[in-house]
Amino acid sequence: MMEPLPLQDARESLIRTIAYFDAIDYAPTWSELSAWTEWSGARGFEQVAPPNAADLVSAKNALLEERRIESDFGRLALPGRLAILSARSMERTTLFARKVRRARRVVKWLARFSSVRFVALVNTTAFAHARDRADLDFFVIVKRGRLWTTRLLSASPYRMLGKLSNADAKPDAVCLSYFVSDENLDLSSHMLTPDDPYFRYWFLSMLPLYDDGVSRDLWDANAQIIARHARANRWIVSDDLRVQRPRIRFPDTTIIEPLAKRVQMAWFPSRIRERMNLDTSVIVTDAALKFHVDDARLRFRAGYEERLKTLGI
Repeated sequence: MMEPLPLQDARESLIRTIAYFDAIDYAPTWSELSAWTEWSGARGFEQVAPPNAADLVSAKNALLEERRIESDFGRLALPGRLAILSARSMERTTLFARKVRRARRVVKWLARFSSVRFVALVNTTAFAHARDRADLDFFVIVKRGRLWTTRLLSASPYRMLGKLSNADAKPDAVCLSYFVSDENLDLSSHMLTPDDPYFRYWFLSMLPLYDDGVSRDLWDANAQIIARHARANRWIVSDDLRVQRPRIRFPDTTIIEPLAKRVQMAWFPSRIRERMNLDTSVIVTDAALKFHVDDARLRFRAGYEERLKTLGI
């Protein structure tokens, strides 16, 4: 039986989480902080019960009293950072309605493919913190053996119309750079080692817009992430945002899968070819396609670790 979480450990849990978000220039709300708090850290928190709501409120109040964190505007931040980060959040939150409206149009198209099982809006747009010119980033799960075909057919209209993400793209460009097969739901091999804080929070903050139920399997398959964030709850598809399954859908097929693979391999730019499967930024297999050439995870991890060092954690 696990021991109750000491108040000091609850404080460190909150500080760790706030420090991560500070590294990506974001001041989390209390609901985000309390749900995603990193409780299984370097000091062996896994040996004690995760914090309950009362533990976290007590820890937050203690940190505020000690002036180790600041709180206002419905958000929390490290000392001296609250005003600027809150102002940035207020500005970017106003863009969310436009971005999610356009994202749902993309998902309605993706849902036309019978092979598509799950589509989530990810990265900063998922928690209403994207810049005006930021892309719309999607994470897509497809049926086994349909990965290359689904990506080719679903992305082609945006490619032809010049709406796929690239260096010259307009705001809300469509980024279809992360597809996985439903046989490959354990994403641990896609993470940096020994730890990938950006990926962990990226996973927790997904905003599902279409889901046939496979998200439960996705959640369960990534237990190592959940172990670090034991208060996190499974994603819920909002009724206001949910994209319903279309009545008319394109049938899924494996017939053209080899051809679809050859076509896309031939289209890959040199920067994809040079990086693929060398590390976790660009993954090209029959079970996963991940094209994150401009991968900032190492930089964010370094910033996070530097903040922990400064804070004495």
